[in-house]
Amino acid sequence: MTEELRNRFNHYLGIEVLHRDDQGCRVALKIRPELFNSIEGVVHGGVTATLADVAMGHGAAPYVDGVQQCVTVESKIQYLSPARGERLEAESRVLKSGRSLIIMEARVTCDGKLVAFATGTYARVGGPSS
Repeated sequence: MTEELRNRFNHYLGIEVLHRDDQGCRVALKIRPELFNSIEGVVHGGVTATLADVAMGHGAAPYVDGVQQCVTVESKIQYLSPARGERLEAESRVLKSGRSLIIMEARVTCDGKLVAFATGTYARVGGPSS
């Protein structure tokens, strides 16, 4: 089972990993009506925050045997503009990496327009039993 399929929530939302290396990650999802808030055509802020969190989490630590090796300690997001369009993308990068904590940032775009900026702290874990 691939790592994307192993995370059922990411799979349910339709999040795909486009690129990942030791400096960050880029993820995307196709916008569909089920992801709108009560304003028709505007993506729910929780979806935007989730996409940023996924990009930062994937960038903070690699998968091992399909299991994420970090958890979110804290995160903050600033919404800059309503997300309206066809495709939402988040690109993260490592700001600082320590032995157990990683500080990340992510920029979320909708059809190329910057709609949100996020930061987060992630803790390394040793797999499902940690």
